[in-house]
Amino acid sequence: MAFFCIQSPLVLAVEPEILEYRGVKYVSGGMNEAERKKMDKLASRFPMHMVLTSTAVDGPIEGALVTVKNLSGDVILQEESQGPLFFVEVVGGRYTVEATYNGQTLTETKDLTGRRYLRLRFKFAE
Repeated sequence: MAFFCIQSPLVLAVEPEILEYRGVKYVSGGMNEAERKKMDKLASRFPMHMVLTSTAVDGPIEGALVTVKNLSGDVILQEESQGPLFFVEVVGGRYTVEATYNGQTLTETKDLTGRRYLRLRFKFAE
């Protein structure tokens, strides 16, 4: 009797950790398919969704500095992304979001109103 062991690449999905910065909850991740599925399950808890990509990288990116400012210009969140997905728990209002990756900063100012979700896509060229 012969036994064969077929090895497949092991993909570990780290459970996304919900963190807090100055009272604002956020979660980031999605470096592989398993992590993205776990992030998708958390998405409904966070009204602000960011997707971070780069034309210079083949695959997902991490390490972008994400800064969220309120209408008054106060920084309510500033953290480094742990993957291409970054979700933030915010209330309705106007927000300016900056994402910096490899020295390039992209900025979006958007309103979050009612029970809607705010989806932002940042595509870096470098």
